[in-house]
Amino acid sequence: MKIKKCRLCQSEHIEKVVDLGFHPLADTFLPEELLLGPEVSVPLQLGLCRSCGHVFTLYSVSAVERYQKQDYSYDSSNSKVSIAHFKEFSDAVLAVKQPEKNSLIVDIGSNIGTLLSHFQGVGYDNVLGVEPSGNISALAIKAGVPTINDFFSTAIVEHLKGLGAVQVLLSANVLNHADDLGALLETAKQVLAEDGVFVFEVPYLLDLVQGTAFDTIYHEHVHYYGIQPLSAALQRSGFSIFQVDRLDYMCGSIRVYTRLGGTHAQVVESMIENERSFRLYEAETFRAFMERVRKVKTTVVAHLANIKLAGGKIIGIGAATKGNTFLNYCRLDADVIAYVADASPLKIGKMTPGSHIPIIADQDIDEAATHALILPWNIAPMLQAKLSHLGLEFYVPQVETLNNATH
Repeated sequence: MKIKKCRLCQSEHIEKVVDLGFHPLADTFLPEELLLGPEVSVPLQLGLCRSCGHVFTLYSVSAVERYQKQDYSYDSSNSKVSIAHFKEFSDAVLAVKQPEKNSLIVDIGSNIGTLLSHFQGVGYDNVLGVEPSGNISALAIKAGVPTINDFFSTAIVEHLKGLGAVQVLLSANVLNHADDLGALLETAKQVLAEDGVFVFEVPYLLDLVQGTAFDTIYHEHVHYYGIQPLSAALQRSGFSIFQVDRLDYMCGSIRVYTRLGGTHAQVVESMIENERSFRLYEAETFRAFMERVRKVKTTVVAHLANIKLAGGKIIGIGAATKGNTFLNYCRLDADVIAYVADASPLKIGKMTPGSHIPIIADQDIDEAATHALILPWNIAPMLQAKLSHLGLEFYVPQVETLNNATH
């Protein structure tokens, strides 16, 4: 479905600023039986609201289709980087809010409970995850993290109220997935204690554009937040920002600390000024962004073709969601990439969406492989160190192409 109004302010003054072509759902890795049926692809385009500056996907895929129709593939405990990040997240929250040990702590889109497990580890046992994906919520419960298998919506408000007011409400990389941010914030307002805090992380639009991180654009990511439109949306819903942390995570993110009532802290205005000086909310900035994106594509395709002509065998490292946007935008398939190696049991044995490249376990990388395309480039150093014993020639296209372009 084509979106004709801004997803935050409802303005109809929208300009298409990014077009990556047609893409399937990036986080739906395919078991063999699904390859027999049709695979739906939807235009992956971003619009810029000329009224508030918000950037969002112009075509909608239902949340049920995205998170409940097939088994969800992302496991927040599958990477040492993620585990360490969520430990730091919990420490940062407790540095600004130390509730009583029996206080209710809720995580929206809690996945398998990695973030909440860190709170459990320091004595907070009254935790609850809210996770819409059935297979993922089952893993959380098995791991000892109480979890509701549902969306965070008004449908579960009474259940949450029955458990008491929420002192700490959390969300990591979820508000960018929410079709209706206003509805989510209304639910948050209904369950949060008057003196509670709502702390969330989202990828930061400024970092995405500056880093040409086009592969973090996919249908599951509905919103691409800058502080200017995000702070306005929070204020309309009765929340104020009292702290913002810039994070080198998920190719650049922000951690936003909010409470009910009040006014935004000075950091918000400072960040908005920085965004405006970068011209973040101008169409010309995105035209330059798309020029860099096309440069990455042409460089990568030519480089991989030369490797194949020389007799090399190319494999992919890391079956990341962002890798699927990259593979499909660059039109790379199993004729170019023999397979993708990954450590997640939720992905091994399946195929990448769209490109249909088989996914194998890291330990099954064969000796004939000569070159490795690292798809989750934000953790490339860790992956290179992990697999250095294999003698592969690593290629990190996002980083190398853009670095070379500046020299």
